[in-house]
Amino acid sequence: MRRNSAPRAAGHSLIAQVEAYWSEQRKGALVPTRADINPRGIEAALPSAFILERVAPGIARFRLAGGNLCDLMGMDVRGMPITAMMDVDARVKLVTPLEAVFKKPAIARFSLLSPRGISRPALDATMALFPLTDGNGNVTRALGCFVSNSRAGRTPRRFAIEDMQVDAIGAPRPKVYTNGSHLRLVSSRD
Repeated sequence: MRRNSAPRAAGHSLIAQVEAYWSEQRKGALVPTRADINPRGIEAALPSAFILERVAPGIARFRLAGGNLCDLMGMDVRGMPITAMMDVDARVKLVTPLEAVFKKPAIARFSLLSPRGISRPALDATMALFPLTDGNGNVTRALGCFVSNSRAGRTPRRFAIEDMQVDAIGAPRPKVYTNGSHLRLVSSRD
């Protein structure tokens, strides 16, 4: 059951800002590094932004999290698995797209719903995950953005996955090396 799409528009705007910044930081690479991410680059989205670290297959924990996520859970979420924000069914559904973010790598987008309850308004939310490499070049981090349409009400809130989309990231732009002669070496393995 789809709710009013107007609140999602604001979420899509913040997520679009984070995605544009993430894309800019790629600088021709397949995936940017965690070190390339500067909070000033996503200032408007900081309350909704977070960094995940993959700790095992299908398990990623919050390394950093904006205030909006902490408000939804009623506590600091740093160190908690991302599945703590999901209902039981969504925890199982999250494993495959989460692994795709780190293994393919891929961008994952989610439409989420936290149902109405006593002192809890129904919450529509949108979340996106963008892969990042660590200092060794492995995709073990993800930049994320989680935007909901209303105040949390009584916490903690848990979300069901209404819809998800996983898009594998294409090959990076090849780098061109030249030594000043007419010959050029084109490499896409940098």
